[in-house]
Amino acid sequence: MPTLHRTVAAVAALVILAGCSHAQDGPQTPGARADDSTGQHAKAAWRYDYAGQDTNAAFSDVAAASADDAWAIAKSPVTGVVDNQDTHLFHYDGQRWQPFDLPPALRRLDDLPLVRLEASGPRDMWLFAGIVTHPDRSHPPLAAHWNGTTWRTVRLPHDFPQAVRGAAVFSPDDAWAVDGSDTAWHWDGQQWQARSLPAKAQALAGTSGKDLWAVGSGSTRRGQSRPAALRWDGSRWKKATLPAMPPGPQDDPHSGELTRAVALSAQDVRAFGQVSSEGGDTDAYSAGLALRWDGTRWSQDDGVPCCVSGQAGGVLFLTPKRYLTSAGRQERITQPPCPGRRSGKLGESGCRQKLQLEEYAAIPESREVWGVGSVRGQAAPSRPVIVRLRAAP
Repeated sequence: MPTLHRTVAAVAALVILAGCSHAQDGPQTPGARADDSTGQHAKAAWRYDYAGQDTNAAFSDVAAASADDAWAIAKSPVTGVVDNQDTHLFHYDGQRWQPFDLPPALRRLDDLPLVRLEASGPRDMWLFAGIVTHPDRSHPPLAAHWNGTTWRTVRLPHDFPQAVRGAAVFSPDDAWAVDGSDTAWHWDGQQWQARSLPAKAQALAGTSGKDLWAVGSGSTRRGQSRPAALRWDGSRWKKATLPAMPPGPQDDPHSGELTRAVALSAQDVRAFGQVSSEGGDTDAYSAGLALRWDGTRWSQDDGVPCCVSGQAGGVLFLTPKRYLTSAGRQERITQPPCPGRRSGKLGESGCRQKLQLEEYAAIPESREVWGVGSVRGQAAPSRPVIVRLRAAP
């Protein structure tokens, strides 16, 4: 959701997930442009690309292989008892989002709650699926590849991770996956192979297969967790030096980890995480952590509020209502209209519903971004939606 090119079923269930797709209305301009004479830029606004009718479902991931080939994953139910979720696959053909029957290669998705999509370009998309807790041999992890025509399962080593937390895809013969352990997995076009890491990795981000970052955590001699950043230079993984973290009280030293990484360029990589302590004889402590790589060294990024919820197209999303431009400006995002027959926009008086987004993806050959998630409120506990906007540079 959050790597290089971000960049997300049962036939009976597809009937209630099906909703309104607005691509037939033409290109979606996300807001009126400001007068150029004022020197102001256009205000970004979310517009619906798809709104499902189900009131207990949500999109969880999205990825685009090209301008007319994108995929999204939805789950239902997402409120109440969610032990037995259905997985729904959606496809974008350049005109509209539509439900897509699960092909034979993906029939096991209903048994694997954590599903992740990642793409590098046309004819090269990966889907990873697994179980976060209590894995067993009856539900092994799944990896499938989309070649632009067909989804095909890919044979995995017996020790391939149950749940892929971070992935980066650069070409059909160069992809990486991590799961929070000290092992990374590399695809060379033929098979997945394990590579040892000098620390545990939660997320990946990079501009090429020869300049890739993994972020996560390492341990001190006393067992405290410390943020870690690892760099792949095309031949080996090397641990980078990070700014010193505040040690905290002697009886309750701080722990920290990085959980998200964003590569805006080879000279501009961001990493986000948290520093915390359990309390001990003092109050518990927790604070966001934002670091920035400038091509030479890592430093604390005081100009970025923590925490970033996603990235796509050079834009850092802080919340569905606010984003950070590549120039470092915080910008507000106008919310989409209230679903159904209510007037006004989400969150306004008379519409006590809010937009909750899980992942983002840049729309190829455009300056627009997709966000996927749900609209939640008393009237509809969780209505699945796909929205788009054009952000300021």
